[in-house]
Amino acid sequence: MNNNKTKKTILDIKNLRKTFGNNVILENINFNLLEGESLAIIGASGSGKSVLLKNIIGLLDPDTGSIKINSTEMVNLPRKDKENLLLQLGITFQHGALFDSLRIWENIIFKIQNQQKISKVKGRKLALSIIERLSLKPEILDLFPSEISGGMQKRVAIARAICGNPKILLFDEPTSGLDPVTGSVIDKLIISSVKTIGASAITITHDMASVSRIADKVILIDNKTVSWSGTPKEMMTSNNLKIKEFIKTTNPKLFA
Repeated sequence: MNNNKTKKTILDIKNLRKTFGNNVILENINFNLLEGESLAIIGASGSGKSVLLKNIIGLLDPDTGSIKINSTEMVNLPRKDKENLLLQLGITFQHGALFDSLRIWENIIFKIQNQQKISKVKGRKLALSIIERLSLKPEILDLFPSEISGGMQKRVAIARAICGNPKILLFDEPTSGLDPVTGSVIDKLIISSVKTIGASAITITHDMASVSRIADKVILIDNKTVSWSGTPKEMMTSNNLKIKEFIKTTNPKLFA
């Protein structure tokens, strides 16, 4: 999809290691994300994908290694500077993680509201402009998360992530628990959101159909490290045993 020769590196991870006590979760993780690129991270449950994501967004600190966002080293950065750097990220969590006590429009502008303390009128107007991009109806703005469907909650989570036009979007299992049709809709929203705001994207997923639709590049986390990387097309034709086993285990219909 992208001409990588002219793309700037927006996220660069080198030699990342993360342990909990004596348990090594990630070891010697190396990869980068280019400007405008969509990267899918795959791997079995418990392989460390979510731990990797939490290191990228600053919820965890690596034991050793480097995480650079737009050439700025995040590891050991003073708290205030790290918080400012992380404003360049927009995140959706696996189950949406919307705030139950906030209305939809308040959820969408939550990060911006904390930064700028904008008025209710401006906040609702901003939220409206974002949901219109995602084909959501204005009527949901004053509803609470419990009053909309799971698929709609996923869309609202994407709306919250893209609010403020972040440089990097991170999606944690965005199609998990959704039927194939709704999952396809979410994938299209991810693609359009990335293109609309000119962001790069990282998606953690086990859905190979989704990977084929949204990714420029794929990496497999296995045995604590990046064991394979390539394009979606290369993934589907690879003779790598780990890749073949992962696809067969998570998407058996592809081998029916």
